[in-house]
Amino acid sequence: MTTPAASPVPIYVISLARATERREQVAREFAALGLDYEIFDGVDGAAEEAELLGQTDLAAWHRNMGAPISAGHMGCYASHVRLWQKIASEGPEIALICEDDVTFSADFPEALAAALSVADHWEVVRFSVVRAKGAVPQGKVGRFTLNAYWGPFTGNACYLIKRATAARLAAGFYPIRRAHDHELNRFFAYDFRLMGLEPFTAPARDRGESFITGTKMAQAEKFPKYRRLPYYAQKAANYIRRLVWLGRHGMLRPSRRDLTRG
Repeated sequence: MTTPAASPVPIYVISLARATERREQVAREFAALGLDYEIFDGVDGAAEEAELLGQTDLAAWHRNMGAPISAGHMGCYASHVRLWQKIASEGPEIALICEDDVTFSADFPEALAAALSVADHWEVVRFSVVRAKGAVPQGKVGRFTLNAYWGPFTGNACYLIKRATAARLAAGFYPIRRAHDHELNRFFAYDFRLMGLEPFTAPARDRGESFITGTKMAQAEKFPKYRRLPYYAQKAANYIRRLVWLGRHGMLRPSRRDLTRG
């Protein structure tokens, strides 16, 4: 392993204080890359459940997610928002946010440098993904492609965010109405460019352990299909909303141009 060194931007890793094994694993990941980082203590949803419920629109959650909410969902959501608030107040113009189940491919530093070199083309850019449908290439950055997405694009294990965007999102992200990465996918509502840099170089791997859904998804629940009809309806509507927003911003035509040339 190499000796950790200063990274090109501040790096924050969201982790619960009790997640000792995850913290050890993420330390090994960053040491292997030779990048320094700072732990940001995440919000323990179980410990702050009453307060978080007061910041949640449960009816909207049930309608938008088609499933019950958990303390873990609320804690994850609040963790990202509180970190955005920190970034907004302390002033790094761009920061990298990771969750503590992130892992890196050997070319992640190259991908990070590539994204930073074209920072005028995005407000948030993800290096990790749960699902990414409907990719629309916006251009090439070396061997990477910067994509917009008209389909669902979720996963918050590793992403860059600009300070001004963090401030604006933090101010309007409550109440909790859907999972954090789903809410972030509503870029059309918050008017910012959400991108992905492919191939993705920072997959999340939790070996079936999750503080949100339990071991091997044991705590993951869904309502019966008849109660999920509002979820399907808003999901379909969001396809249209993403397409309209991307069209208005001239981002629906695929491009392979070299973004580093302006």
